[in-house]
Amino acid sequence: MKVVVSKEDLAGALRKTLSAVNSKNTIPILHNVMLQSDDEGFSVTATDLEICIRSQAEAQVERPGCTTLPARKLSQIVSVLPEGEVTLETDDNQQTSISCQRSFFKMLGLNPEEFPREQTEEPTWSLTLPAADFKRTLGKVSYAVSHDESRYVLNGTLLSVRSGTLTTVATDGRRLALVEQNLSENEVADFDVILPAKAVSELLKVLEGDEELQIGMTDSQATFTMKNLLLTSKLVEGNYPNYRQVIPAAFSNSAIVQREDFIEVLNRVSMMISESSTTVNMKLEKGLMTVSAVSSEFGEGNEPIDVSYDGEPINISFNPTFIVDPLRHMEADQAVFQFNDEFSPTSISGDEGFLCVVMPMRSS
Repeated sequence: MKVVVSKEDLAGALRKTLSAVNSKNTIPILHNVMLQSDDEGFSVTATDLEICIRSQAEAQVERPGCTTLPARKLSQIVSVLPEGEVTLETDDNQQTSISCQRSFFKMLGLNPEEFPREQTEEPTWSLTLPAADFKRTLGKVSYAVSHDESRYVLNGTLLSVRSGTLTTVATDGRRLALVEQNLSENEVADFDVILPAKAVSELLKVLEGDEELQIGMTDSQATFTMKNLLLTSKLVEGNYPNYRQVIPAAFSNSAIVQREDFIEVLNRVSMMISESSTTVNMKLEKGLMTVSAVSSEFGEGNEPIDVSYDGEPINISFNPTFIVDPLRHMEADQAVFQFNDEFSPTSISGDEGFLCVVMPMRSS
């Protein structure tokens, strides 16, 4: 193999694939990325057997071929090369020379025949979305996934299509976040699949720009394809719980608050919480919310903020992170809080199609 590729493009391709390399894996070849050049161009591929990422880069292919090189070390070397064209040339012994201007390295690789090839299945369901829109959707729900490994189904994010509407859902049992999107331009049969957390994390890193994202699904695999990128992932097996049943059918009270101001107030007041006192209290009265926190270790703090609220006075306590997370990922200027009482689920909304349901906490 011999290719000439710009440092910027090579570094970009490595950056997109590197996080698929698991340094704790005991299989040596999985510590490497596969570099491949053929009639379709030049690509960099990494896998941990759960997900596989292939990134293409523009290059001048002088001799087709394939090799694998240690991913981290190659990335380190490329990052310090001078700006310009990088020549990669591999001999029959899997030694690859890397030259750029006056810099020269030679790296030892492993036989590419040992590298797992991606097994892309013919999709049962497929849809097309703007990459930036899908990234925003994942960002609005991904923080709510469970980290309890015994609840492996909740470690993933649900993609559910019903009657032309895509609903993306994550929950850890104490909070739930969902986004609904109309798929009127996509004729998609109903389906439910669960994306693993690793796939969602990687998609949040690599999705960008105004490109169209093609999503393909089977019962066991998801594929995400853009112009110069392919990500494949195994799916989480199992049935996602009925998330609709935790969303109250109606609310008797609502309050509207300026989103960014509320985030700042919560961040300031929550500085007083401690390991033994992890809640902030929100006292609502007409036109005003007072946010407060008390802990035996540090003391107390409180700050009022103007709200649009006409109901009876009420005190509700929350883990502040459960409120700040959805607020940070929203785009609307105002957030709408709806609730029935201090013990029932509270909803947070504002962006079109977005809803977050949070369980209050009992004040200590």
